[in-house]
Amino acid sequence: MAEEANITPVITREMVYILPSVKADRITMPDVQECLLEDSPKLRNPPPEASAPAAAEGEAAASEAGASEGEAAKESSEKTESGTESGSGLDGESVEMTCEVKYVWNAPCMMVIFDDGDLNSAIFYLMESLQDPFALDAVAVLLVQESLLEEITGRVVSLMRPLDSRVANHPCYQRTLLKIAELKPKVIVGPPNSVLPDATPMLVRDIPHKYLGEGPTGIITMHVFRTPLEATIVYRKESPMLPIASVSMWNERVSCVYDVLALMNIDTFKINCFNVDMEPVKKNFEIRRFCAMMHHGYHYETCLVNGQRKIIVFPCGTIFAN
Repeated sequence: MAEEANITPVITREMVYILPSVKADRITMPDVQECLLEDSPKLRNPPPEASAPAAAEGEAAASEAGASEGEAAKESSEKTESGTESGSGLDGESVEMTCEVKYVWNAPCMMVIFDDGDLNSAIFYLMESLQDPFALDAVAVLLVQESLLEEITGRVVSLMRPLDSRVANHPCYQRTLLKIAELKPKVIVGPPNSVLPDATPMLVRDIPHKYLGEGPTGIITMHVFRTPLEATIVYRKESPMLPIASVSMWNERVSCVYDVLALMNIDTFKINCFNVDMEPVKKNFEIRRFCAMMHHGYHYETCLVNGQRKIIVFPCGTIFAN
């Protein structure tokens, strides 16, 4: 019996160039917008300073009516404790101080997965966003071609882990849970035997973010499309309420981005990649200069479409022969 011949692979792992990825290994909290003060005394004109004679008269009146002033001071302190501050205007009216905290999006991304795209890589980055939904460039909207719906759903559910307690207890995520309980949409959550319902990553089907509240929601909305044109229609449902900063498209046909480039009001298009360093093209984009370059295995390109400058990035030349 002849010995089996040792098969030597044409391409080995040492020949594959691993592309760099920019990702902070930590849990991110959403940015807080500066508190808004309504009826703030700072917004009002300051009262004119009392003249010397008027001040003297005021002191004399104060000495004569000390008891009445004591009662007024008690009433003023009670108003202050109840959340009302006494105004310093001439009319002596009280000014109510209110502080409203708002959370803002952190450059959310829309991921589009086509049926011939690299599903393994796309799901890897999708799971990062599901576990850390408030991170910079995290996926907020997922578009899946119809033929991939069942496969992606099954694989994502099997990979879900409980959310970090800081995310699960955040007001944005808690508010989203209340909205989902009210609207009762179709949701995709982690397996109940390992993930609690109040701390689960979540994909919400066919509902734009605008129905789930203002600001970051802590979940990802999921939509199904058949053609690239349908994908742009879904984008219009989410925008402009959701400030999408970039698109990550997964399709073996790199030219697919040019089919939707002019139909989306987005600056950055990443094809078959996700966490990419944008510094090499950032300066040329800011000074509105056309450029095309290679940097660390990525192709960077800036172009002008309908008066709006776009950035296109995709990996290339990742395998080197001996």
